[in-house]
Amino acid sequence: MQIRSPDWRFILLAIVDLFGALVALGLAALLAIYSVLRGASGADTQDGPTAFQIILLASALAMMSAGFIPAAYYNIRRMFEKNIPNPTPKPLHIWQGFMLITAWVFSAILAQILFNSQSLKWLSPPFYLLAVILPGYFLLHLASGGLNIGSRLRTWSTLSVGMTLGPLLSFMAELALIILGLVGIGIYLALHPAQASAFQQFADKLRNAPSLDELAAAAGPWAISPLTFFGALLFFSVFTPFIEETAKSLTVWLMFSRLASPAQGFIAGALSGAGFGLLESLLVSASPDSSWSATLLVRGMSTMMHILASSLAGWGIASYRLSKRPGRMIGMYALAISLHSLWNASVVTIVFGGLALTLNNTKPTDLIGLAMIAFGILVLVILSLGIPISMGIFNQVLKSKEPSSLPLADAINPEGVK
Repeated sequence: MQIRSPDWRFILLAIVDLFGALVALGLAALLAIYSVLRGASGADTQDGPTAFQIILLASALAMMSAGFIPAAYYNIRRMFEKNIPNPTPKPLHIWQGFMLITAWVFSAILAQILFNSQSLKWLSPPFYLLAVILPGYFLLHLASGGLNIGSRLRTWSTLSVGMTLGPLLSFMAELALIILGLVGIGIYLALHPAQASAFQQFADKLRNAPSLDELAAAAGPWAISPLTFFGALLFFSVFTPFIEETAKSLTVWLMFSRLASPAQGFIAGALSGAGFGLLESLLVSASPDSSWSATLLVRGMSTMMHILASSLAGWGIASYRLSKRPGRMIGMYALAISLHSLWNASVVTIVFGGLALTLNNTKPTDLIGLAMIAFGILVLVILSLGIPISMGIFNQVLKSKEPSSLPLADAINPEGVK
């Protein structure tokens, strides 16, 4: 009787997932201890993150750790050739979707209410975590209901890889782009001494401003200039969507030869986008303030945008895998990037409209700033309503085209298991 050795890919994934879980959980424990010591020593009144902010970050890391554990468990089971369930999620009923959305909004509001109370704010972290997780869970359930999404090993492995590979590569690429831009500005100033002198004078003016009001007055014209606005649009609405959608799609490419239907690529992309959005929202939302509930709600909608955009790219990749024609894949990529670009452009427009209202002290009302804010909010509202509707429609389209019998999918596995 021939005994097969465990597949090295499952061993590698199990090691990576266990390492990620242990590192995230260890950092969470260290931060929790540091928070207690900081509060006990009275250092919480000094500059820097408060003990509460540190606890929030620790809870975010603990949640990330929880995302790695199922992937490690199923990879270990697969190493020993244990059976792994291959369930088909039940479709999401309207009342279930309504309850999930209500719970999400309620969690965000309750986190804010508890945070505003000095004695009760330590009860808010669970609601912070729920406000981050629920919108992603809602859209994933809406996307996958009634579809053959593969085994639980594939589901959790895709989510864990999407939570690490996509964000890491995006961060590295965006950082390299920023460094390249700074080098370009440095070269331009070196070749134009007059501009360099003016820039130095402006920097000295900012550094020597005696008050925040004078600092704002000095920086205001530059901060709200058309050049700065279009530069922000170029970075956040052109380069960033291209980089992030490409990075998120790598998770789907890793399982390219295992995709048996467009629906499997669609769900794999959705899971990768959920991992990316979950990590981003956990970290961005871990700095509470007077508008924390609004931040949690906006970040939840942003997570749903990431899920839909990545699912479209995954759909295109799976279609290319099955048809060998790149047309649909290119179109789906373009649609995913366009959705991401429109979302980011709306946020940039709102931010610059707010800056125009805040920094423009020469007029009691800045109509351009108000118009920018109103337009950005309108686009975000339309997108936020359209994303779950679109996801439900795409789910129905894929369900109608899915073959009745598909091979089981066990993991992120570029060659398949013999």
